[in-house]
Order: sequence, then C-alpha cells, then structure tokens
Amino acid sequence: MADLARLRALLGDTDPRESVGDQLPMIPPIRRLLGSRVRRGALVAIEGEAARYSLSMVLLAGVSSAGGWCAVVGVPAFGCVAAAAYGVRPETLGLVPQPGAAWTDVLSALTTGMDAVLVHRPEAVPGGLARQLTAKARRSGCTVLTLGPAWEGSDLRISVVRRQWYGLAQGGGRLRRCRVTVVASHRPRVRVDLWLPAEDGGVREAAPVVSAA
Repeated sequence: MADLARLRALLGDTDPRESVGDQLPMIPPIRRLLGSRVRRGALVAIEGEAARYSLSMVLLAGVSSAGGWCAVVGVPAFGCVAAAAYGVRPETLGLVPQPGAAWTDVLSALTTGMDAVLVHRPEAVPGGLARQLTAKARRSGCTVLTLGPAWEGSDLRISVVRRQWYGLAQGGGRLRRCRVTVVASHRPRVRVDLWLPAEDGGVREAAPVVSAA
C-alpha cells in the first residue's frame, strides 16, 4: 500500500490529470446529494429537460475547480459565460459543438486526455457502443456525463424534479434566480435544493422551505 501511495504521489506530480484524485470532485451541495463514493471514470446520466445544461455545468465545475480538464461534445447551446459563473475554468474547457457522424471518434479521443466530458446524443446509444466507449473512459479515469437517453451501464442518474423562477413582479421585473430540487437514482431519499442560478449567476444551496403552522 505504501508503494502504491508513493506511485500515485509521483503521478500527481507529473500528470495534471491525476491532480483531481480518485473520487469525482464535486461542489459541496452536489457531494451531499451524490455521496463520496462516485469515482473518476463513472458514467453519469443527466436526465430530463429541466435545467439540464445548468446541472451539467455544476458537475463540470467540481472537476474544473479541482484542477481538471473538461470537454463538451455535441452541445451547441452550451454557454461558456454561464459555465464560468458556476466555476468552470474557460482556459481548461474544450468545445466540440457539432461533431456530426464522427462523435464517437471525438469522444474516444477526448476521454484519453480529459478528466470529464459532457456529451449529448438525442437518440439512444446502442448498448455495445456505450459499453465500448465507457470502458475506455474508465481506463483513462475520465468521467462521462450524458444528456439525452441514459446510456446502458450508467453508474447513476441525476435530474431536476422541481424548478421555480423568481424575480418577476406583477407587470414588470426580470428573472433573477431559479430554485431547483435535484435527485439522484442511487440515493432516492436524498434531495438537494439549489439556487441554479443564484442571483449573482452562480450556484448556491437553498435553505429548506418552512411551512407555516
């Protein structure tokens, strides 16, 4: 075990991809939802339509803020300004908005050099292809986040089940912040409320709503 620890420390000094450690780095509210056992190389499905881009940015932000490199494949609507507000470092973010038919080659190449890759496929990915791509990502320690139909073999699924915007007054105003409730498939009893975005454009954990007696 001591030799393994020394080897990992050496790799951490020579390989920037090892700087994020064995576990998937997450911001504190997401860690409370997902727990501490989600490892690098996991396959995470972001399900549903509600706030899915914002949720994916928050997941990437945990990796990016820990020193990791991230990429986004097949998401032309991905907003770099919004991602930066959540904590994604633009200088370590790769974008391939429209990979076309070469998306599998693009994803395969990126998983060997990135810590996390977000990929969107509007149609279901065949099971054999999903297993092939995720197996390579696991070997490289690259976490794959998917939008669209969940891939076969997903380690966990995460989604927004409730969303409410605030800021509009009667006859005027503008949307300033959005409160969302996020759930994960492997911890069905745990729910986390977030301001996503918060009024400053970032992400904050929302205080529980207290009902009047």
